[in-house]
Amino acid sequence: MMYSIEEIEKANRNRLLSLISKIPERVPEGWEKMEFAVGGLMYLGFSDVHTEKLISISSQGQRIINCETGKKTYCDENYDEEDLVVFAEELGEEMVRIAGEGGGGLRQYSKDGNMLQVEAPFWPKQKVIFIPNWSAWQRNPAKCTVIYDEYELKAFGFSKCGNYIAVGDSADLVIFKKMRK
Repeated sequence: MMYSIEEIEKANRNRLLSLISKIPERVPEGWEKMEFAVGGLMYLGFSDVHTEKLISISSQGQRIINCETGKKTYCDENYDEEDLVVFAEELGEEMVRIAGEGGGGLRQYSKDGNMLQVEAPFWPKQKVIFIPNWSAWQRNPAKCTVIYDEYELKAFGFSKCGNYIAVGDSADLVIFKKMRK
């Protein structure tokens, strides 16, 4: 029996939709979540030196968020959308790479073997999936976690140390912090 390309594509889409529906939406095990309202979020960037520090650039200004404590510190805007870098007095001479509406990207993998992946089965809504221990959501959907399922995703990724995850859209910023044992 021969199948048409359309039938094969439909069967594959249904298979993937079935698998993705098995991924639970929650905070990943061993992590905790902080949420911030950020109107007009444009860019995010983690410091490579002070790995708990996240720079957020929005229509409300530039701020540094301490991902360990949740403390926000506003600072002078000093970013370059062409080179996708930002400076902040609190971080000294460090040039922080940013990601957001003008491009760029944050780390998608942590050194612990965790990964973040975006899927959009019902575009323009996007899901950010936390995938632990070098797993694959297609093989082990129950081990994974959907940590974001909304519209207008701007940037997402891990800090250099892998203990923090930031996910930002046009209105909200969610930070996940690995719990200490």
